[in-house]
Amino acid sequence: MKNDFEEKMADIMLGEAVTALLDEEVAISWAALTDRLRSAIEHETDEDRIRAGLRAIEEVRREMRLRDGEKYGVGRAAGPTEQKLH
Repeated sequence: MKNDFEEKMADIMLGEAVTALLDEEVAISWAALTDRLRSAIEHETDEDRIRAGLRAIEEVRREMRLRDGEKYGVGRAAGPTEQKLH
């Protein structure tokens, strides 16, 4: 049950961070999103929001690693156009 709450709170904080970036007309990037989340928890006093913010940052980092892996072909099988023909 606690995990569900933390996950929902992390999603809310991600949404708040994206909304803030859009309101400020800042380009949304992994770095900008991570910075915004760090900034949000820096002055936060509610422990649940701090944990959720840290979880959201970890989710962003995990997604960054996944995207980089896809971009550079790390951890995936070669597709039909990338397979050796002989």
